[in-house]
Amino acid sequence: MLVEMEYVYAVYREKSFSKAAQRLFISQSAVSAMVRKVEKKIGQPIFDRSTIPLTVTEEGRSYIAFVEEFALLEKNMEAYFKDLTGLKTGHLVVGSSSFLCVYYLVDLVKRFKQKYPGVSVDLREGNMEELRYGLMEGSINLLLETALPENEEIERCLFDYEHIILGVPADYEVNKKLRDYQMTFDEVKAGKMLDPEFPAVALRQFCRYPFIFLKKQNDIYLRSMDMCRDAGFTPYVEVYLDQIMTAYYVAGSGAGITFIRSSLLNLVAKTDSLVYYKLGHNLAKRKVCLSYKKGRYLSRAARAFLELSGVKIQEEREQ
Repeated sequence: MLVEMEYVYAVYREKSFSKAAQRLFISQSAVSAMVRKVEKKIGQPIFDRSTIPLTVTEEGRSYIAFVEEFALLEKNMEAYFKDLTGLKTGHLVVGSSSFLCVYYLVDLVKRFKQKYPGVSVDLREGNMEELRYGLMEGSINLLLETALPENEEIERCLFDYEHIILGVPADYEVNKKLRDYQMTFDEVKAGKMLDPEFPAVALRQFCRYPFIFLKKQNDIYLRSMDMCRDAGFTPYVEVYLDQIMTAYYVAGSGAGITFIRSSLLNLVAKTDSLVYYKLGHNLAKRKVCLSYKKGRYLSRAARAFLELSGVKIQEEREQ
């Protein structure tokens, strides 16, 4: 990317001349001078300096769009020429949440390295906001995720499905009348909830009990809340937590009911402290996708990783 574009884009990302200067390791006066030079060249202001934080003008949005298009073209060019060596060398960055890294990616990366030992693979963990930013700006090639929206910027390739079930403390009185709906730890691991003949519980049965929820930015929080509302009640939430593993153990202590991935039980020690229920709502089933940014050159390493994972790449998706 040209230096003047880099300076302007840093100000756009940071919404501040001083923070952009810190990011670029130069003086604030140098950043300001470069931005003024660009604005003079195009004859239009890029930033509205009267706002806090700094905002982009209508003309500035057009300039930023051109910068992003230029940066993508530059990265595609670099990736294309690096790709000419085939799969003898290369580098791939795959991002995901901590849970999906452990449950899916560790084994997948191991198999990929066995097949393509010359290609280095880095795993990048983080929250969805961090991971999406990495995917969009190019530091992440592929993202294993469950929560990105379908849009014109991201290609989502179906990798698997996962199922959200209810974990209820075993000593809760409500369990006594719901024995026909219950699953044990081993039955969940065996996939009993996938049997169409096995009944789903009515979520409203639990409306008088406390819940353990993940924090509000989490997709499982959104799905859990919508399922409760569709069942006709607003849940009383005892505590909000960051990690689903923590929610599972807190629920197991008897503190409340929680919504968990059924696959979680493959990563924890067997316990009888919870009983489990199938949920019949369509939000209890969600896609696990391997995703990449549309328009970015999809390297041979990235395509090989997708193919090894079982993802089918359509001809029009290939560069």
